[in-house]
Parts: sequence; C-alpha cells; structure tokens
Amino acid sequence: MIRRYKPTDAVPLLTLFTQTVHTVSSAYYSPEEVEAWASSLPENEAAWNAYCAERYTLVNEQDGVIHGFGCLNVAGNTIDMLFTHHAFQNKGIGSSVINALEEEATRRGQREVFLTVSATAWHFYLHRGYAYYKNERKTYGNILFDCQILRKALPVFPPMRRHDRILEPEKTQELLRNGKYGFLATCAVNGYGYGIPIHYVLSQESIYFHCARDGFKLENIRHNHRVSFCVVGQEQVHAERFTTAYESVLVFGKITVVLSDEERMQAMELLVRKYCPEQSALWREHLLKSFAVTQVLRLDIEHHTGKKRK
Repeated sequence: MIRRYKPTDAVPLLTLFTQTVHTVSSAYYSPEEVEAWASSLPENEAAWNAYCAERYTLVNEQDGVIHGFGCLNVAGNTIDMLFTHHAFQNKGIGSSVINALEEEATRRGQREVFLTVSATAWHFYLHRGYAYYKNERKTYGNILFDCQILRKALPVFPPMRRHDRILEPEKTQELLRNGKYGFLATCAVNGYGYGIPIHYVLSQESIYFHCARDGFKLENIRHNHRVSFCVVGQEQVHAERFTTAYESVLVFGKITVVLSDEERMQAMELLVRKYCPEQSALWREHLLKSFAVTQVLRLDIEHHTGKKRK
C-alpha cells in the first residue's frame, strides 16, 4: 500500500535509510563513503520529521512493515530520495513509489522531473526512462561525491488512478460520438474556471461547437485556448449501495475559432445532421439564414480518457 508520510514514520524511515545504505551500497562505495552517506541525514527526529513533512513523502507499507519510501521536493520537480529496505529489493517496491511520485509531479503541471543517482540504482533509473543531464558534486561529511543528475520527461496529462475503471477504447469512441451534449471548461479571464453545457459533434480527431459571435466563452478562449470537455453517458444511482454507475469521457485539447466559410458550413451541417436528422432536406436553407451570426469552434483532441463504474 502506498500512503502519505506521517510523523510516526520518522524513526522507521531514518533506520531504513541508514541500514540500506550500509547494506546495499557497500559493493559500490568505500567504507568511508558509505559511512559519510549513511550519516548525511539529520539524526534529530524532529529535524528529520520536518524534512519529510515539508516534502511530498510517500511510504510503501505492507502488513504494518515499511518496505520503502520516497520524497518529491517542495517545488515538485525533483525526487529527493528513493529507498527500498535491503530485505525487499527487486520486488517492485521502488517502482511503486516512484510511479506515485511521478504522477504527483505530473498532476502539479511539471513537464520533467530530476533526481540524483547513485551507482547502486543507475540501471534502475535508466530502465525507467531517465537520461543523463549533468554532473554535480555534493559533500557528505568530509567526503566529496561526484554525482550524476538524471532527467525524465513527464506526460502532460496524468494517467487515470483507477485502472479498473478505464472505459474500453471502442466504448469511449461510441460515447463521444453519440453523446447528446457535454460540458466545455475554459480558463476564465477572471481567474475562475468556467464550464458550460453545449451541443457538439465529433469529426475524426476534432469536436465542433457552434455559438454566438461574442460572449464570455470566446473571451476566455482568446485568453487561453487550452480547454477540457466532458461527456457523461448512462448513469444510474444505486441508493442501496450509496453509489452511482456511470460512463464518461474527458477530452483535452486546444480550441480554434474557425474562420473558413467552407469549414464553418461543413461543421454546421454535421451538427444539424446529428441533432435534426429528420430535417436534413431543409438544413441548407436554415443554415444560410443563421450563417452570418453563428461562430464555429473546433476542438482538436490531444488526449482523452474514458471512465466507467459498473
């Protein structure tokens, strides 16, 4: 189980760190280097607790025993440390912690993450997609260490936390294609989020909307054209279990205000055919009447996820 750090973890984590450095790193470093490294953290429990509490510190605990831990710095772009108990090496403990730390860095909007690597863990990080960035010298005690800083690019969008609730790709496309309406969310010029229900139509890798020529929504898009769009499908409240079954799709992308008359007309035709198929013979006459006062927006999809709860 991965969980957040709590003050009672201070002594167990300090012990884990010290024992692991002495046990695992002795094959790579001299006894003097190992002792200097193992003694580099605050021995004072209050200072060590403050260090962990200030950072985003995660603990891997199983059956009441701490197997590993890791920290993300205050800025959210550097993994300060990652240690697995020497008795639980090569069991996926370190991977579980660093996965969660990288997800948190992504959630905070970081595009890349850094860490200082020891000879002990060099291949572990390279296998996880980290690459050499630069050298840096650090002093522990009276020993000067020549360290390597690694860097890894992070995805722009965080992965879904509950993998068991991922909606199948074909179901996601079906919901996005057939949904009646969705909620378009923009970053408002006043600093607030601004979400509105809106009709739409899917066309290949883009979504089209229509609206008036002016309005708060367009002002927001001119300010920041990055948006999200959510469509909710079938949902049913199960009161006896205090839960809800649902399907939804969340889309991220950039909005373009369509200027070409040809593309605007094609988009409006698609919207009419989706929502008023029985009036398809009359669509052109109607569109020509409203064409001059109608704006068309195109959302180019960069990322989307489908989610379900049965």
